[in-house]
Amino acid sequence: MKIVACRAAALVSLILAASAFAGALEDGMEAYQEKDYLKALQVWRPAAQAGDAEAQYRLGVLYAEGKGVAPNDAEAALWFERAAEQGVAMAQYNMGASYFEGTGVRKDVAAAAKWFRRAADQGVALAQLNLGLLYASGAGVPQDNIEALKWIDLAIYALPAGGVRSDAAKAVADVAGKMTSEDIQEARSRERAWKMKVETRPEKKPGTK
Repeated sequence: MKIVACRAAALVSLILAASAFAGALEDGMEAYQEKDYLKALQVWRPAAQAGDAEAQYRLGVLYAEGKGVAPNDAEAALWFERAAEQGVAMAQYNMGASYFEGTGVRKDVAAAAKWFRRAADQGVALAQLNLGLLYASGAGVPQDNIEALKWIDLAIYALPAGGVRSDAAKAVADVAGKMTSEDIQEARSRERAWKMKVETRPEKKPGTK
């Protein structure tokens, strides 16, 4: 299957981080939901410029969607990258998608793999799927069926039922069909180890070191 490289705009699902800008984030979200995008822009831009990671991600979404401002992929990528560097998972996924497609940045599959990996480690299912597909094809990373199976299989459980999940299941079968039973066992072992690591990892809020 092909890489799913569309950028995401998951504003509603974001959990507000405790910060000096929590009120501004809420006000901007309310304006966004009411389709008052100019107000959302006016609220989020100062917080983003002051370094708030969630505001940076949301400002990137406005530029990517062209809401409240003229669409600008390069500006969107700039703000996504700032948020991604501070740990915002969906911003990291968006940077992976941007580098893979060359949207707002120069196409760079290795950079896409780096950002997909960061988002995948935070549990973003599409990032896990894309990372697995990159390992399967050897694009941007060394070809590795064990890592491919691990990441695609992890993604399946979090993907919504339907086309992408069905395609991912087929990709698992394709990759596993090229592997020995020992390699498949190793992939499952790495998958279990990743899950255990996530379960025991302390929660880290975006913007913290």
